Amino acid sequence: MIRILTWLVFVAWLAPLSANADQAPAQGKLLVATEFVRGELFANTVVLLLHYDDTGAFGLVVNRPTDVKLEELLADEDAVAGYSGTLFWGGPVQMDSLRALLFTDTPPEGAEKIIESVYLVSYEDALEGVPMDPSRLRFYIGYAGWAPGQLDNEMGHGSWRVLPASSELVFAKEPGTLWKQLKPPQEQRAAIEAR
Repeated sequence: MIRILTWLVFVAWLAPLSANADQAPAQGKLLVATEFVRGELFANTVVLLLHYDDTGAFGLVVNRPTDVKLEELLADEDAVAGYSGTLFWGGPVQMDSLRALLFTDTPPEGAEKIIESVYLVSYEDALEGVPMDPSRLRFYIGYAGWAPGQLDNEMGHGSWRVLPASSELVFAKEPGTLWKQLKPPQEQRAAIEAR
């Protein structure tokens, strides 16, 4: 009997740990802003985490397409002339930098796998030999970044919901509606507020 009780206590102790592992930030997870995130920079955003460890975290806001065409920004690059997609606002850090996400099963050399079939590539690599299809290639200006411990602190205050990413979410056909699709339901918001 004692052995069974010990086993039940052990299983009960492990269950929250495995549930929390799914909700922990990591590369390839989505951060979905809760109503506690205020201000125009991150309210109603969905961020794909590209990096997370004890040195900090960074990612790309995947639900904020702009009205700017890539060729307006890179007028000197002939390769962008065939790209019909808009530029995405990736975040407020280094607004003079560009990154690209590529949805493919055959990534170019040097591409960094973020999740299955989604790769981070430099915009230079994206312009060389990658099909310029906006449904499979998206360009981001800037990125979202957090200093060591900063994201954990924000999560401790209920600012972000963590979800697994998928290529369908990252390359949503209507990225502007992604936050509404993923925001916490009313019951979860009430639970967060009760903290």
